Amino acid sequence: MNTAVKLSKLLITSYKNKNFAISYDENRANEIEYIEDTSLLGSIHIGKVKKIAQNINAAFVEIEYNSKRQIVYLDMAELKHLIFADEKEHTVLHEGDDIVIKISKLPIKNKLPGAIANISDCEVLDQILAKKNYIKAPAMLYAGSKDYIDIVKDRLKYAEFDIVTDIKDIYEGIVEFFKEEREDMLGRVRFYEDNMISLNKLYSIDTLFSDSLSKKVWLKDGGYLYIESTEALTVVDVNTGKNVRKKEAEIIKLNTNLEAIKETARQLRLRNISGIIIIDLINTTDKSEIDLIYHTMKEHLKEDRLNTVAIDITKLCLFEITRRKRKPSLEEVIYNNFKLTKNILYSYNRVRL
Repeated sequence: MNTAVKLSKLLITSYKNKNFAISYDENRANEIEYIEDTSLLGSIHIGKVKKIAQNINAAFVEIEYNSKRQIVYLDMAELKHLIFADEKEHTVLHEGDDIVIKISKLPIKNKLPGAIANISDCEVLDQILAKKNYIKAPAMLYAGSKDYIDIVKDRLKYAEFDIVTDIKDIYEGIVEFFKEEREDMLGRVRFYEDNMISLNKLYSIDTLFSDSLSKKVWLKDGGYLYIESTEALTVVDVNTGKNVRKKEAEIIKLNTNLEAIKETARQLRLRNISGIIIIDLINTTDKSEIDLIYHTMKEHLKEDRLNTVAIDITKLCLFEITRRKRKPSLEEVIYNNFKLTKNILYSYNRVRL
């Protein structure tokens, strides 16, 4: 268990008609995760192979999910245990084939959902084999578990915590899960209902999301971060701001840099920023300060559940970090659903051409 991950309470509530799980360390939010309506991840489908791209050794497979058809990406380098949904004999994969696949990766930015053909769950596999030849592709054979249950199970790897939600069906689903899997946690889940003050007001949810979507983040000592995400990377610009006392300029620069990297580590979790992150630090040539900044950031990154790596600080004081991609960023979830769909379709159509 990674005890560096700080979590004492998990709040599950809605914002702008979308559900989120918010992790708290004592009374401060330190992570926001979007809850999918139903979890695409882990679901199993009979998909129809629409396109094979030999140049990238991949297949594009059409599935149906939530009554909508979409394309997923299948890496053909991982085709070890193919299950075809017909009774023909097959030796290789062709366009037009119906194949059983499992969703292994969610769509991120302009990338399609990822799929694998190796179905390892024997119980599920027996059910699939019994009916795969009687269902027309594309069709879903097996739904993944509820996303909020996956989130709770994942958090339990790191700590035990209280759960508070004002969403009745989520509360009931968690209680049912705990009755079957973790009876010791039943006393730590609570359904919030208070006519005097909503959960949103009690925890200042509107303010939390507003701050987490703002490009500017103020630091305690007067400095600030300016966060700008692009398609390729995210840049975090560190500024001293109001902290301009000339007599203590060097101390202020170091303190601002240290405060900035601590807050940046938190903002990555709140905003679910992934990929390449560049922190433009306040310039310093002192090697001992650079080492201190680097190792301090490594310690703060231990609080992240996702694989986040401090790469290097360049001579220009640019700190490069990478963070594993999982779900869409908070900004994409709130603002850019159309852009996400548009980019995914463009990615597929470009391969088709």
